[in-house]
Amino acid sequence: MIIDFSVQNFRSINKIQTLSFVTTGLKSAEKHAYIDQDNIVNNEGLSLFKTIGIYGANASGKSNILKALNHFIKIVTSPPSATSNLSLLWQPFLYQKDSDTTESYFQITLFIKGVKYRYGLTVKNDLSERNNLIGLNNIIIANEWLYADKNKNMSLLFLRVGNEIVKNNLPNKNKIPSSLPYKHSLYLSHSAAFDAENDTNNIISYLSRQTLCNISGSSENFRWLSIFHLNENKQLKNNFINLMSSFNLNYKDILLDPETLKKFKYEDEFPQDKIFLSKEFKEGNGLNRVLLNLEYHESAGTQKMFDLTGLLLLAFFSHEESAFIILDEIDSNFHPALLIKLIKLFNDPAINKLNSQLLFTSHDTNLMTPSIMRRDQFYFTEKQSDESTRLYSLADLKGIRNDADFAKQYLAGFYGATPSLNDYIINDEEKPDE
Repeated sequence: MIIDFSVQNFRSINKIQTLSFVTTGLKSAEKHAYIDQDNIVNNEGLSLFKTIGIYGANASGKSNILKALNHFIKIVTSPPSATSNLSLLWQPFLYQKDSDTTESYFQITLFIKGVKYRYGLTVKNDLSERNNLIGLNNIIIANEWLYADKNKNMSLLFLRVGNEIVKNNLPNKNKIPSSLPYKHSLYLSHSAAFDAENDTNNIISYLSRQTLCNISGSSENFRWLSIFHLNENKQLKNNFINLMSSFNLNYKDILLDPETLKKFKYEDEFPQDKIFLSKEFKEGNGLNRVLLNLEYHESAGTQKMFDLTGLLLLAFFSHEESAFIILDEIDSNFHPALLIKLIKLFNDPAINKLNSQLLFTSHDTNLMTPSIMRRDQFYFTEKQSDESTRLYSLADLKGIRNDADFAKQYLAGFYGATPSLNDYIINDEEKPDE
């Protein structure tokens, strides 16, 4: 499970900002005591949330927090290459002097197979490459570190400074060549390639298999998971149809175009117009059926729910470990009641038995109620006077009751993170002299 993530000097993020799934000492009001039971996972002395939501005005940096985390995971899970792809991470805060000489910082803390890991790195532009001062291929690793908590204390497993491994306490370190092939190579990936049973491989395996993200707010990238459940076997298909019906999307059957299916490879995008939904309707004293095309006959909300249903089944039932799902603009095309249902599924221990986690951004304040999520499950992003993003939890603010109307207070501006709007004034052109 994800414990926390920190980032500094990335896009609108200047100073270090941390997003944490760790619970605070807050308690829900007595009438909402079930929230403290349902929304929290207790793991080896750690109390972690299953859902975290980020709110804030447009252009305040919500998506940049998710991009930083998603890009970091992508870099960590990418295979080694002779070409640097670290430009995904090196997008420094531009409202500072000499931004092209600065380092960007990323760190994640995870709980995997009973072990707590803390892994991080900094990236920078390699100014020694004078022929291409800010070339994308010149982004290199400046520092890299990994700690693990195996005996109740965080101990250093390795520390890298520049291209040198200055400390190495990894098991079987003698199997791992000490020299890195490139300045942009991750030692995490390098060591995992030579020792598949060590801690570095645990981190890469978890992040590559258990994390999924829709950073653009689009759900098409998840559609292949829905196709998998519909095509794999009858039981998975029934599970899919039943989960759709829990969102009041009631279909008797779902059919996939056989010719398209023959050519389809998982993780490709299956065309919407090749998906058909069979629905029953009353006609006279009996029932009849109609075949609906997902693209031409169904709403954007239904299309999005179709794409997400396979993802939800994966998160709740199909893995041995908890999944980590990142959904940007989760409320896009969704009715508030449907969105509330989705969040409640993640928080419901009877459904989310794997304790999968969901990180989302939203503008929908219908979720901002203590009957759904606690104060410390809500984060906000606010654009500061220097154009940088500040990330903070509702739990950081004092004087707020645990049973308060969070949505009402947020919209009234009590928590910040709301847009500053000005009047639009049209000035008449000065009349010419007559």
